[in-house]
Amino acid sequence: MNLKDKIDELLSLNPFQLSASQKKEELMKIIKLQIEHHLKYCKEYKNWYNENSFFSPNNIKDFNDIPFLPSSVFKYMDLKSIRKTKSKIIRSSGTSTNLKSKIVIDISTSVNQRRSLSKILAYIIGKHRKTFYVLDAKPSYDSRSYEVNARVAGMQGYMIAAKSIKYLLVKKGDKLTLDKSVFLNLKKNSDAVLIGYTYMIWKHIVKNDSFQLKKTESLNNLNLIHFGGWKKLSDLRIGKKEFTKTIIKKLRINIRKIFDIYGFTEQLGTVYPSSGYEDCRVSSFSHVLVRDVNTLKILPDGKSGFLQFISPLPLSYPGFSLLNDDVGKISKRIKGKYGEEDLQFEVFPRLNKAVSRGCGDTLPENYYI
Repeated sequence: MNLKDKIDELLSLNPFQLSASQKKEELMKIIKLQIEHHLKYCKEYKNWYNENSFFSPNNIKDFNDIPFLPSSVFKYMDLKSIRKTKSKIIRSSGTSTNLKSKIVIDISTSVNQRRSLSKILAYIIGKHRKTFYVLDAKPSYDSRSYEVNARVAGMQGYMIAAKSIKYLLVKKGDKLTLDKSVFLNLKKNSDAVLIGYTYMIWKHIVKNDSFQLKKTESLNNLNLIHFGGWKKLSDLRIGKKEFTKTIIKKLRINIRKIFDIYGFTEQLGTVYPSSGYEDCRVSSFSHVLVRDVNTLKILPDGKSGFLQFISPLPLSYPGFSLLNDDVGKISKRIKGKYGEEDLQFEVFPRLNKAVSRGCGDTLPENYYI
């Protein structure tokens, strides 16, 4: 079975049904094929792999053995594993250095991303489509454009689960204001999804006096999905627990229907949902390891380090195993009621990281492409 067929087979499953051993068996088969694929089609990846004398794919036996690139490499190099085929460029929102990752997405990779995200969304909010209320203004986006920024691309992905889309904000000059008619419509809709970037939720709902419910009103049946934007809240000393507690009070919403989604541009479609006060849950479509910030050796559960993310989805670029600058720990690893793996990790606020340097500062010189 070829790489694409193996990925299709995995993505046909329930995203949270495999046991740890079943998931490892399926992912390891795919990752070995992934390595072979990118060695064949990405010259820079092949040079890097050979220069560092990594195991040949067939000799990789464990997740720990899978070579990883620092996610920041996509800010400095154009890495792609495709020839002449239709593709788009996704650019990250950038950092304080103003450097943005550049990710090449072809049709096959896009399909993988959409399938993964749709299966995980269906698991957390249900299979039937709902009205999505987006906490943003309607984007002026040309679908024919060769380049897409991560904010637009990230939000677009979630719209696959929408039967209709309404935008809660309108742009007036340089400011975004609440569209009160859409807000009234939201209050009347008993089965809907409110979705937006975390900081936007805080700014335009929590801190917005126009967004108020009457004493007899509640949004108990509403699903709230939020993601990204934690850097700005960290600057305000607002953590996840306080954010969630405040949202519950403001919207009178069921805590089990608040979903914080962790993910990043370099592995779009691979997402890690958390419900209420819980940590990020790892699906059967991915895996997470924690590495020591000094030695990069694998750490036991509960110990803090750089997070390594393994995803079977990318075909058009070598982003299937990435170490990023986020620091976190494995907070839960148990066997569920039916034998399924329940693996969760906590990501620490960037303000409170143990080290100010990124994972790139830890890697040896010959490790870079």
